[in-house]
Amino acid sequence: MNRQDLARLGWRENSLAYLEKYLQEYKDVQAYQEQYQSVFFFASPLFQKMWFQELQNLDEAVAQDLLRGVMKILLMPSDLSGACEETAFLLSRMAPACPPHSPFWSSFSRVVQVAFAQDPLASKEGDQLLKRQIHQFRYLLSAYQAQWIREHYARAGQTDEEALQAYLQETKGIKIDAYAAARLHNKVYVDQDGQLAFPSRAQAQLNFKVLLNFHTEYILDQGGQFLNEVDPYQISENGIVNGASFNYGLARGHTHKDLDIDPVKPWDPPFRKKVLYQQGVRYLAPKNDRGEQGYWSRKGTFAQGGKSYKQQVAKRVRSFLRGIPRLRWRVLLQNGLHRIL
Repeated sequence: MNRQDLARLGWRENSLAYLEKYLQEYKDVQAYQEQYQSVFFFASPLFQKMWFQELQNLDEAVAQDLLRGVMKILLMPSDLSGACEETAFLLSRMAPACPPHSPFWSSFSRVVQVAFAQDPLASKEGDQLLKRQIHQFRYLLSAYQAQWIREHYARAGQTDEEALQAYLQETKGIKIDAYAAARLHNKVYVDQDGQLAFPSRAQAQLNFKVLLNFHTEYILDQGGQFLNEVDPYQISENGIVNGASFNYGLARGHTHKDLDIDPVKPWDPPFRKKVLYQQGVRYLAPKNDRGEQGYWSRKGTFAQGGKSYKQQVAKRVRSFLRGIPRLRWRVLLQNGLHRIL
């Protein structure tokens, strides 16, 4: 065990002492090495055990050091390129078996909250490289969690939606919000004639959001496929424009705005900005009102058959919930109900 190498990754004496004691149980050299090497893979079981040790007596400087260590482990670039090959490589630096309902995700978010409590993540003061990387890491985490569902629950020929439904049918103890506001994930382009142009040249668009324990975010398109800004296999304009991003903040209070909303403008990767603000086209979310271009309007640009965009998305959510037998009772409930199931 090389304490110096581990200390450079932000691990403190308490977690190093824990690791040393843990490794003493492995007398076989190969087993010892395998366990030790697993510390260098984000979210591995042993990495998580050490991470929980670090939550004690955590302050801003320590939290930022831990996050720098994670970026080093991942070999995280200063800006994501969006290339599938890069995403696949970065995901290979992460242990593959950490499910969305794992308590690790809230503990990781806690470290981010502490790291930027006094040094705002959206501010261009302090360690700008770390801030840029941590913001863009949200997109990578969403890709990771999408892959986890695909690899553990998708059967041949199934959509991502069907795999997610199977996971939610089987897994209890998760706080689920399928009626979370999806307005910001339904960005479109409205031309000079007032006609809608959807990403990926789609004929229609009804993206909806599913939040698990608030931190995990899945965005699904009309055909039941996950939308992500980055993906190891294929990317789409709709994914880049409207995709999911892991939430570091909490559902209540100011942390969601501070950590998940405000940093988008200063730290988003160039490949996403290029699509969002390409020449002659600017994708914008429906306005949060009942005006002509409002998300809530039954007669405006986004309305269909007397139904607002909000109502259309809610209908799509009800269809999703019907595919999860133990949640069918929630088809009648809307508007952001939270409950442990």
